[in-house]
Amino acid sequence: MKKAQPLLPRQAGFTLIEILVTVFVLAFGLLGFAALQTEGVKNNRVAELRSVVTQSTYNIADRIRANVDGAVSGTYAVNSAPGVGYDCETSFFGTVVANKCSSAEMANADLDRWYAALSDALPSGTGSISCVDVDNTDTDSCTRGSLYTINVVWEESMRTGFATQTFSLDIQP
Repeated sequence: MKKAQPLLPRQAGFTLIEILVTVFVLAFGLLGFAALQTEGVKNNRVAELRSVVTQSTYNIADRIRANVDGAVSGTYAVNSAPGVGYDCETSFFGTVVANKCSSAEMANADLDRWYAALSDALPSGTGSISCVDVDNTDTDSCTRGSLYTINVVWEESMRTGFATQTFSLDIQP
């Protein structure tokens, strides 16, 4: 007759330790994923702001190119919104000629809309437009072919606080 083999002693608690380690690793991974998501959302907001800046800058550049008389007269060269009571698209009340905008009025309406868009869409958003006249011998403030510089300034959220950002575009209308 064969002798019965003795039973090996049972290990108690090993499964519980495995579960605790698994929960710890899983929790650590989820915290890392949450941090990654937060960083992604923040970077997405920065990209959105920069897209708004680019679109609004090119928008006013196209408006300057479309209104050559306003550009040549230097009406677009400003540092703040002109504040007009008309928009040259729907309400011409207040313009010099009824139901018609002059080139200067069109420029002021464009600038008023541009500044409103910057302040609405960007944190601390503002802008300025300057012109370097290529021909100082004539009476034009900004002769055709002169260089217009469009600057947009806003604040972006960074890890250490807020940082002022600037976008600049040079055009020749």
